[in-house]
Amino acid sequence: MNCTSVTLSRIDGRCDTNTGGIKRIYIALNDDVVSVEQDNEQAEGMITAITMADTKKFIAWDFRPNTGAYSSTTSTDPAIGNSSVTTEVTLQFTKAEATKRLSIQSAINAGAKVIVEDQYGQYIYLGHDSDVYITSATMQSGTARTDLNGFNITFQDISNELPYFVEKAAVEAVIV
Repeated sequence: MNCTSVTLSRIDGRCDTNTGGIKRIYIALNDDVVSVEQDNEQAEGMITAITMADTKKFIAWDFRPNTGAYSSTTSTDPAIGNSSVTTEVTLQFTKAEATKRLSIQSAINAGAKVIVEDQYGQYIYLGHDSDVYITSATMQSGTARTDLNGFNITFQDISNELPYFVEKAAVEAVIV
């Protein structure tokens, strides 16, 4: 028996095209994000506005094509009525250098909010229920000339629901 009212909708994905991967992420310190507004009147419940502390903005982390992805996984325990969603964002940055190391190290030491832009130009927001953290970071030189010299990192968000999509105008208002 459900304790909440639920309405199911039809999904028809037979004719959808598919392009995987993400273009970039935008990151801000947790304390720099003052509030997030959702339009709950819309069936989608999209985020329509993000308010930042004075002079603060999300900054872009760019990476080479085909080296970034996100995945959201729901874990449910019907016996105790509990569920959560873990979203991981994996990124690869080429060329190990001091400026990238410093940016990654700063993010390791702080809770963050993250906006992910996918290949369709859609945005998802991570950090709605709790801070996003880097849970894995590897700096490597590689062995062969064609090996990665750079960083592999994983951000993790643990939330109550799948990530919310964000309206493009809301993102454009808070990025550098």
